[in-house]
Amino acid sequence: MTAQETNLVNAFETTLAAQLASGGTSMNLTDDPGVDSKAYFVIDPDNDSTREVVLWSSGTNHAAATVTRDVDSKHGTDPTHAAGTKVRLAVVKQHIEDIHDRVEDIALTGNVTGTLASATQDIDTTIVLNDLAAAAVNVANDSIAIIDADASSATKKESIADLATAFAGSGITATSGVLSNDVIGKQSMWIPAAAMYPTNTGGCAAIALTETTAGRPDMYTLDFDASSDENAQFSIAFPSYWNENTINFQVFWTTTATDTDSVDWELAAVSVVDSGTTDVAFGTAQSVTDNVISAAEDLYVSAVSGDLTVASAAANALTYFNIERDAGSDTMAEDAKLIGIKIFYTVDDVHEA
Repeated sequence: MTAQETNLVNAFETTLAAQLASGGTSMNLTDDPGVDSKAYFVIDPDNDSTREVVLWSSGTNHAAATVTRDVDSKHGTDPTHAAGTKVRLAVVKQHIEDIHDRVEDIALTGNVTGTLASATQDIDTTIVLNDLAAAAVNVANDSIAIIDADASSATKKESIADLATAFAGSGITATSGVLSNDVIGKQSMWIPAAAMYPTNTGGCAAIALTETTAGRPDMYTLDFDASSDENAQFSIAFPSYWNENTINFQVFWTTTATDTDSVDWELAAVSVVDSGTTDVAFGTAQSVTDNVISAAEDLYVSAVSGDLTVASAAANALTYFNIERDAGSDTMAEDAKLIGIKIFYTVDDVHEA
């Protein structure tokens, strides 16, 4: 049966103010029972052949009470009851069944409301997890049950989103219940000029030391002249958690001149996997142009380049780079002295495979 609460009142008895015909669903009581629906009534309680239990199922008007007939299933056809027939509000078996159904509903759903009348009264409820209906978790809006230590261990609910926020901390961000590792994302690495070498063909000058003032920072640079395109190369092994997508770069350099000329740097890359040939072409180069804006031996840092596609990109590989000063595209008449480059790449994990 449906778990429902039905009302009772002691020693109520009245009569039908009008006939209740067979199949009729509206009962007119002479007197107000003092309660509203839902309530069980016994019509003609002292006559075994026409006795009928009905449920006042809805409404508050006892003179036009909507009823469910023959809830005992005693009659094949609802009897007709004449005006003046006795009607009694008495305890019937349906009241007990309703109580049982409500207790079972509490046990299955844990939907307990109200306050126990005595501290010694307990309701032993059991939630059978395997009996719960399946559902897709909505992490942004769903809640879970918790034992609240700050409220005398009362059972309460908390949103999954708030729980995720409580878990978040240094390096971990929660957004609408989803935890994200902040370390995952764009990373960078520094490649100094000292880790590079002039190419065998069309190479720049060898690594050179420039001393500014004794006891102050020394500069080791690769010098690229303005008369022709010159190149240097280096290689790195990206971490295995590199996402093998496009990268970007930023050039750090200086000059011996004081003027406002520009220099054009180009970078290209290709990955070589285990047992793969190194006799392979670089991918399409990406360029970045920077201007001298101050004086000789000042540090110049270019803008971050556009996206550079690494040819045959692979994380578990050795990736070769070629950096070139495109002398035909810039305006500086002096050597461009490369200090190093910063490479930006994106990771999708934080551990080596």
